[in-house]
Amino acid sequence: MRTLPLGGSGAASDDAAGTGPTPSPTEPEADPAQHETGALTWLAKALRDAGLVVHESSGWTTRTRPGDFAPRGVLLHHTAAFATTSDPHPSLDGLVDGRSGHVGPLCHVLVDRNGEAWVVAAGRASHAGRADASGPLPEGDGDAVYVGIEVEYAATDHEPTQYATNLQKSNAIVAAAAIVARLGRDQHHVRAHRETSPTGAIDPYNWDMVSIRDSVRQALERTGR
Repeated sequence: MRTLPLGGSGAASDDAAGTGPTPSPTEPEADPAQHETGALTWLAKALRDAGLVVHESSGWTTRTRPGDFAPRGVLLHHTAAFATTSDPHPSLDGLVDGRSGHVGPLCHVLVDRNGEAWVVAAGRASHAGRADASGPLPEGDGDAVYVGIEVEYAATDHEPTQYATNLQKSNAIVAAAAIVARLGRDQHHVRAHRETSPTGAIDPYNWDMVSIRDSVRQALERTGR
């Protein structure tokens, strides 16, 4: 399983939260030959090729929600569920099938407490909702433009607060880099839910997105993307 350093010398050039008075950078035109849209049937292979341990949930290649889906970026979340190494993915069934008031799928990839990736859906998932503009990505239907990565940890819903492990962060970075590379995009297309949420979401809790995006940049450079 490959791990990546968090942060680096390029962090200061990041757009930070992508909110406030600073204008968001203009999104470049992607090469249509390299910009994949629609169902992410390549997702499991892309994550394996990036060095992750990958599990495929039954039926993931056809799992979707009604509506548009033309992904241009990755949105990072935490599940708010307490997880352990012996029970590393308590949220998995709910992410696949949905839960009270929320119809599944609820993400595309889950990074469990052991840092392993579970592929949940190839089509549109209910994870972003209405999104504010963030970085190069526009305001609007977040579920149409974001691939959702959930990281299994409780954050402030557990006492004491449960944080993501370094391995979870590193492997979420690996996954995000692999996805934006396949979409023909760059590190600025990796956003936190708290950066896009108009309703005060805090996830992923305690993640420095300047550092995270710089680590995505490093991963893309190492693979020549």
